[in-house]
Amino acid sequence: MVFDIYTLVEAIWLILPAYAANGLVPLFKGKKPIDGGRRFMGKPLLGPAKTWEGLIWGVAIAVFISFIMIQSYPFLPWGISPVPLSITPMSLHLGFLLGLGAMVGDIAGSFIKRRYGIQRGKPAPLLDQEDFIIGSLFFAALLVAVNPSWAVLLLVITPLFHWVSNIAAYKLKVKDTPW
Repeated sequence: MVFDIYTLVEAIWLILPAYAANGLVPLFKGKKPIDGGRRFMGKPLLGPAKTWEGLIWGVAIAVFISFIMIQSYPFLPWGISPVPLSITPMSLHLGFLLGLGAMVGDIAGSFIKRRYGIQRGKPAPLLDQEDFIIGSLFFAALLVAVNPSWAVLLLVITPLFHWVSNIAAYKLKVKDTPW
């Protein structure tokens, strides 16, 4: 496995729609919980924050970002790299899968948190940061080859990105908590 700036560029290019979906979906407050208020083993199945509107908006955001990436690809300076880059060709299908994977991963994380009795809005270190990455990479792998170096690098850097973006969202009053 190689961990250098080139691998980072390749990994960020692939995951950008999922990052956008996960980071921007809190701007869209939904009203229809996916779990419909159901309980499992006496605890909420997912909780009221996981809504159909959030799922749909998350996927839509990822598709929109992938569209922008498709349009910008020819104008980006890929050729100035001193090493050949392995840039995954972005498509609307891949953007859809990355967004859906990010949302499903986040939903799975909420399910796990509820099983452990972690209340909505309370932190679950690493689970809160990695669930959407794992989901998006899993779904992306249905369409493209995901380099294992990208996966490892993303699992390492995402908690830092997540922490910084959550603090920013909290300061901007988009989120109620800084985690």
